[in-house]
Amino acid sequence: MKAFKKYGWILKLIGAALMIGLAVFMGVKPLVAEGIVIPFIGSTIIIYSVIRLVPFVKTQKNDLIKTINIMEITIDIALGLAMILITLLTSVGLGNSFGYLLGGFFILRGSIHFYSVSTGAEKSDLPLYLFHILALVIGSYIFTSGNFTPALLVWIILFFSVVAGGYLSYDGYKGYKVYRYQKTLEMPDVSVDEETILDKKAPVIEEEEHIQDQIVSWKLF
Repeated sequence: MKAFKKYGWILKLIGAALMIGLAVFMGVKPLVAEGIVIPFIGSTIIIYSVIRLVPFVKTQKNDLIKTINIMEITIDIALGLAMILITLLTSVGLGNSFGYLLGGFFILRGSIHFYSVSTGAEKSDLPLYLFHILALVIGSYIFTSGNFTPALLVWIILFFSVVAGGYLSYDGYKGYKVYRYQKTLEMPDVSVDEETILDKKAPVIEEEEHIQDQIVSWKLF
């Protein structure tokens, strides 16, 4: 863990490079990028669901809310897998079903959040409230549109890729700066004061002068 904390800035810079590279690719070839948007969204949903699972189960005291959220997480993982596998393994793809899957994910997340808050089992704040309101609104629009395509999501993902890449770059820079300062502090101070050097040379000069005086005295005798 110490090594990971010490060199974590390397992973952040690599992540920044990947995010910025993804943004450049999507900006240059948006039509080609549409082919990776659906698997990307599916992977994001799966990661988000898996990360939520263990902390939520350990901290939620209400068994009913815990069971409902576990069922939601299971459904979300299934939706994410469907987006990835159907897109990659079939020639037809998801088609209009993508809108139903994505819209259903947002509607389900928003509904369960507000139900959990209404029972008193979960607390909410302004950012969470606004996020889940938007999830219901956007999810309803996507679900009812019937012909939602990933073309619009290309530019949304591009924007967030640039923002995330910039943040990771800045955070990686700060991490490297701290690493350099720590490394400098751990190095021994090998600088020698100029007065110390002169003090060390002085005895040698006096010894040479003493030898010369002895030589002169022997010659006189």
